[in-house]
Amino acid sequence: MFSGKKTSVWKLSEQVVLLRQLGSLLEKGYSLWHALEFLQLYLSERRKAQLREAVEELKKGSSLHVVFTGLSFHSDLLGYLFYAEQHGDVAFALSQGSAILERKEKHLQKMKKALQYPIFLLSLLIGMVWLFNTVLLPQFSSLYHSMQTPSQLSDAILSILYALPYICIMLAGVFAAALAGYFLYFRKLDSNQQMNIWIRIPFVRGFVLSLNSHYFSVQISSLLQGGLSVREVFMLMEQQPHHSFFRSEAKEVKHLLASGEKLDSILEQRPYYEKELSYVVIHGQASGNLGKELADYSDMVVEKVENRINRLVMIIQPILFTCIGVIIVLMYLAMMLPMFQMVNSI
Repeated sequence: MFSGKKTSVWKLSEQVVLLRQLGSLLEKGYSLWHALEFLQLYLSERRKAQLREAVEELKKGSSLHVVFTGLSFHSDLLGYLFYAEQHGDVAFALSQGSAILERKEKHLQKMKKALQYPIFLLSLLIGMVWLFNTVLLPQFSSLYHSMQTPSQLSDAILSILYALPYICIMLAGVFAAALAGYFLYFRKLDSNQQMNIWIRIPFVRGFVLSLNSHYFSVQISSLLQGGLSVREVFMLMEQQPHHSFFRSEAKEVKHLLASGEKLDSILEQRPYYEKELSYVVIHGQASGNLGKELADYSDMVVEKVENRINRLVMIIQPILFTCIGVIIVLMYLAMMLPMFQMVNSI
């Protein structure tokens, strides 16, 4: 039994490099196990040991997608490899898989970079608020209440500052409860139940529909361009072990096709995809070039997701900075207003 995944998980960036290089070597005529042996020259001892084990598994007759499953590679890549090994070009699948994982890696890095500084400031601010509430605020509050002419503005500011730690604790509790619910309840649901919950969440729904449409179209397009019929495509998708949701979707679509329904009307009725997907199917079937048009559509969906992520980052950063700025101003006012009022009363 291949145990590569028990050693250490490959980072997404490591997967991208290995897949790109492996695909390039296969295109140059290397066999799979020769290519993996060659790539060991540039890896650490830990990775070399994993690839040596992978080569041994390939020599024993294991398929490439099973070997990469043992290495805990990304599920999108595993799906590509499964289809390519059944009916397609493995070198092309590796190149496509590395490109998709590289996009995912860039998106993750971009999000981390965009949120890193605001999160640092927010953490620093929470520490300042705690210090202010436990050390400085009681003294200023005592000074303020000893004055003969307290103001409503000062009362409001002090009340907000007193409430901030409790608001932080409440938000942390909500996050912890959501996390516990995810691990204790959500992950135990089957893939269809999970998907039905995701598409009901307003701000998540758009991303989910786009990602489903992209995966669906790119897999179908590669198989159609490999010479399979539409019915054969869904029969093969039903056999893949890496995405249980799409496995059940393929089974349902295959059943509906067998009952006489058209693919475009089936996709239009399914709530898990963008409406444009059914229009692309209609146009592709009419032109006799469905595989190519689905591939072009999948690229457009990727661009749409990238634009959404960019807009999300542009929204999150100003909100965090605004919250930080407001809290700092409130802390400044809480310290200075009692002094101003005391000076004015002299």
